[in-house]
Formats: sequence, C-alpha cells, structure tokens
Amino acid sequence: MTKCCMLLMGWVLLSCSGCAIATLLTELRGGDLTLKLGLDRAGIPVVKQAQWSADRHTVFEAADLADGMKAWLPADLLPTAPLAGDPSWRISDDPVFRRASASRDLPGNLRITWVVELAKRGSILRMHVELANRGDRPKAVEWFPGWTASWQVPEGVSSVRAWRSLSFAPAETRLGPDRRVELRSRLHSSDSKSGPGFNPYWIVHAKNAQLCFSLDWCGGWQASVTGKRNGLDFAVRLPPNETQLTLPPGAAIAGPIVTVTPIRQTDEALARADWMAQRVALGRDLYGGPQPVYPLTYNNWYTTRFGLTADFLRRQVAAMDPYKFDYFIVDAGWYGGMGQWTPAGAKFKPGEFETILQSVKDKGVGVGIWTCPQFVCAKKDALPPDVDVPGFYEKFIDGWLLDLVGCDYKKLLLDHVAMLRKRYHADWWKYDQVLFAAETRAGVMRNVHAFQDALLAVRKAQPDLVIENCQSGGRMINELTMLATQSQWLRDGGKNGLDHARDNISTVLNALAFVPPWAAGRWTNNFQEMDPDDDELTRLYCRSAMPGTWGIVSDLSEIPDRQRKVILQEVEHYRRLSEFKSTYRYALHPPGRRMPLTSIIFYGNDMNSAAALLFRWDGQGQLEHRLKLPLLQSKSQYEVTDVDLGSRQVLDAAQLRQTGLPVRFDPKHRSALLFIRRSD
Repeated sequence: MTKCCMLLMGWVLLSCSGCAIATLLTELRGGDLTLKLGLDRAGIPVVKQAQWSADRHTVFEAADLADGMKAWLPADLLPTAPLAGDPSWRISDDPVFRRASASRDLPGNLRITWVVELAKRGSILRMHVELANRGDRPKAVEWFPGWTASWQVPEGVSSVRAWRSLSFAPAETRLGPDRRVELRSRLHSSDSKSGPGFNPYWIVHAKNAQLCFSLDWCGGWQASVTGKRNGLDFAVRLPPNETQLTLPPGAAIAGPIVTVTPIRQTDEALARADWMAQRVALGRDLYGGPQPVYPLTYNNWYTTRFGLTADFLRRQVAAMDPYKFDYFIVDAGWYGGMGQWTPAGAKFKPGEFETILQSVKDKGVGVGIWTCPQFVCAKKDALPPDVDVPGFYEKFIDGWLLDLVGCDYKKLLLDHVAMLRKRYHADWWKYDQVLFAAETRAGVMRNVHAFQDALLAVRKAQPDLVIENCQSGGRMINELTMLATQSQWLRDGGKNGLDHARDNISTVLNALAFVPPWAAGRWTNNFQEMDPDDDELTRLYCRSAMPGTWGIVSDLSEIPDRQRKVILQEVEHYRRLSEFKSTYRYALHPPGRRMPLTSIIFYGNDMNSAAALLFRWDGQGQLEHRLKLPLLQSKSQYEVTDVDLGSRQVLDAAQLRQTGLPVRFDPKHRSALLFIRRSD
C-alpha cells in the first residue's frame, strides 16, 4: 500500500442482504483525477466518485445499480447468500498506474475481482473484471462482464456518439431519460460482416465535459448506454457467443479493459487533441515501439493481387527512387503457401526474393512484409493437430485457422516475426486475415487472449519494428491494437480515381475522430490506369490519403511522366502537411448531405500556424467557401499560401477567426491545400 495513492476518508454504513457492512472509502489519486472507491448497498466494489484533482469538481458520482449483482454475473454464478470475502480495496503501484482491486467469493469456488487503474498522468481511468476458478472442477461462464455502472454527471448528459465499423460513419443519439443506445461487434472488435457493427469507441457529451470510452479487446463485444435524468447507465460485456468460456481448475481470466477518459474541454478539436495526446502517451508508457511518424509507403497488393512476380518487384525497385518512399511493403502472394513462409518456388529463383529485398534496403528504404501466421495449408482429410476444431477454412488464402490456445501462439508468433526480421530484414510487419472463428475448441474468449498476449509479446521483443494491423481491412481496430501498433488499414478498396478518392476522404475524415493521424493508413491505387492528363483528378486522389498516412499501390514503371510529376509535387506537400499532425489539433468537416466542400484544418504547435485541405464534394460549377480558423491564437496578421495557385495573401487574424478565409474553386478545381502562418 502506498501513502501517495490511498487515504482513508471515513466510515460509510452499507447494507448487504439484510446485514450491515461498515467500510472505508479509499481515495486513489492519479494525474488529473481523484477517485473514491467503496461498496454499493449490495456489497459490490464500485468507483463511488471521480473528481478533478485541481479543484475537486465532480466528474461523476455512482448510483446503485437496480439489478445489483445480476448486472455483473450470469444467473448460474449469482450468490444465494451474502457475498463472502474481504471487500476492501487493495492498492498497488507501478510506473504507469495507481491500481486498486477488490474481490468477492462466489458459489462453486469462484472469485470475482474488480480492477481499477488510474493513470499517473492525465485523466485516463481503466476498469476490468477478473474471474478465478479456485475449485477442482471446470466452470462454465455463459457471458463475461466488462464493466457496469450508473453515474450521476453534473448537469446531466446530452448525447452519445459512436462510429460504424468499416465505414467509420458517425452515429449520434440524444440521451434523454431512459433512452438506450446499443453498440456491438461480432467476432472481431470492429466487425460488421454479420450485421450492423461499431468500432469500440464512443463519446458521451455532457455540458462542460466529455466522457470518452474505448475498449482494449480484439474480439466481439456489446455495450449499452442509457440516459438518465442526471447522468447515464452503461454496461459493457462479452455476450455468450463471444465468450464460450469454460474456466479450468486453478485458472483465472480477465475481461475486456474499459477505458474512460474524462475531458474537461468543450471545443471539439481541442477535446479530441487532449484525448489523443493522452492515449498516445499511455501507449508509449505501456508498449513502447517506434515513435509516431507519417511515412510514405509502397505496396503492391491492388496492382498484382496474388500475381506478384520477381520481375514486377524488380521493376518497382528500379522506378522507386523519385518518390523517396520510407517503406516498401511486399503484400500477399510472395510465399509458397500458408505456414510455408519461404518465397514461392514458381515465382522466385533460390535467393532471388532476398536479393530484391536487400536492393530495397540498399536504397535506404525500409522493407515491409505481409503474413498471416495463424493459418496453415493442409488437406481437409489430413489436418494437423494444431488446426482448430471443428475447423475454419479460408478459401481466399487456402488456409486453415490454427487453435491459438492449443498451438502456443505466443511462441509461434515470436519465432515467426524473429524469422522475418532475420531472413528478410523486415522493418515493417503487416498481419492480416481473420483470427477468430465462431466455433472453436478453446472458446472465443481464450483465443482472443492468446492473440493479444502474442501480439504484445512481439511488441516487447521487437521494439523498433513497425507493425501494421490490417486484419481483413479494418475489422480489428481497438485501443490495444491502436496503441501497440503503428498503422491501421482502415478499409479495403481496390478501385481508383474519383470514386476511390471520395471513399478515402469519407473514411479518413470520419476515422480521425478517434484514430490518430499516424495510424490512419489510406491508399491510392493504380495511377497508371487513370487519365494521365487529368492533373486535377491525380492531385485530388493523392490528397485523399494525406489526412492520415499515405501509401501508393501502383506499377511505378508504367506511370507516365506528366502524372509522375504531379504525384511527386504532392509527395512534397504531404511531407509539409504532416509537420502539422503531431499536435492532434485539427478541425474535421467530414462529408455530409448537400455539402459543397469537406475539409480538415491542422493547427501547428503554437496555434499560430495551420494547414487546410479542402475537397469538392457535392458542389458544382464555381464555388466560394469561407474557411474559418477560430483556434488561431495571435491577434496579428497571417499570410495564406495556396500551393496550387501560387498565390499569397495577408489577412487579419480577426477575419480568419470570425468571417473566414475566402477559398474559390473554379469549375475544374477539385481540391485545395493552404498553409497559414503568422506574418511577422
């Protein structure tokens, strides 16, 4: 117990199944928050109150749950007598968190433990539940709790905003009394193939604050948020089909981590910047890994698909120099088969693949490589024992999914990535394809743990490796993968030109509401198939990927000179624009109905500079738009540069903040890129 994180606050009398329990409130102090922990009237450990440490203003206060223990446990695990065990909160400390835990004993020699972690800097609060089987028989658990609470919030709450899987389209609902919002995903954390799905992020808006929720969980989940007269109820859990848990004797397992970050800021751009900066700092503390950067990458996938050849790769290496790529990523199709992570003999002579990759390294460009080591190639009537049961076959890659629990996936993945680094000198590893199946030998929940433990072990063992979370094109985006990896493949899409540019813009501007720019990977495909004389379309397409990180998928050797010149100009603009992204201070104006333009404005470190990307959306013909920059701090004048027109104009700060910067689009003009700096 540490003196700095626990203070005894006084006696509170609680009733539990007809008996009286005297308990102490425990105070837990973090960076910006102070928590008071205790028991509710049913004897359940709860966070009784959260306050801002600086002025002791209340963030929330807990009310009793109407369902008591039924809100936390399946019916067959509910106690039939008063809860047993020591109800007091136990305090521990590590470099990142002040941590508190409290346990109660359940029938059948089960123990439930509530865990609360308060970050030592910022306002991040993490909560989860653990179950331990202390008996000598296996114990089935129908569904698993994440966290459940009823919070009274000063002046109430107004709405909840979430984002749909894969499209990232926002869904905002007003939270009136007893208005309930249901959120969920199936199998993977951001899956929507089996019906409507959501990314595991949502924000509850209050009058003077925001409560930003996220889940550290790679599997399926469900959550509900219900408005109350003075606050909200929420419940996060793994439903039965995402649990499938039988807990062996002596075993313990933890549920998904529910993170809540109160933000004391009402401006949307500044609130988002605070939330993202705290999350990124926490990720650095927990996982390490490379610093966030904004690379320009090459990938072959939408050009070759599985038809990748040695000749194609050599042509790309020969043509890549003008682009100054940071990474050259070889996607699916280079190997002989699932589980055989050696170059395909029909495509590469012995040593040829390795030689090509070394030629990339010799140019000072990092090498990336795609794999999905959770699959093996086998005949259905002769499956290896490590294949899961009843078995999941993915025709797309001709592979059978392994039993992640039974095959010791952590060791397999550590050895696999170490091999990629040693044999192929990989600087970037892209993992892909499904990891979980609906029917499985060990149960979905244990498979999720097996993958998460393996991924975090790789992260720790390979601190300089860039990891890309693709997972079938954006189906597994959550707080664990976000903070432990460096790139998220937001959404698949093999088209190009105007349609794909619009898809890029919509996807990335919506995703940037909760995905940091360095993680928001977007791709421009097959420039060589577009009209090489349409400079405006080429420019728009390049810029459609610039709000996050930009990757090019093309046959570089076939891009005409005129088109290449435009692309290279945009590469320079991308580098300059990316200098503004590290503050996370940006204003989003994503596409909507009948919007003539859509845009993103990045503000610099000192809030006295900015960069703005604007895209024509529904507007036709000649357009004029007033772009307001309300967050500029200086009262002096600003110089505005339009990189397309080469024009410079000096405007007063008051005009930029209040009436806006006039931006004119002629009928052929599809996008604009502006840089704004204080005129000294």
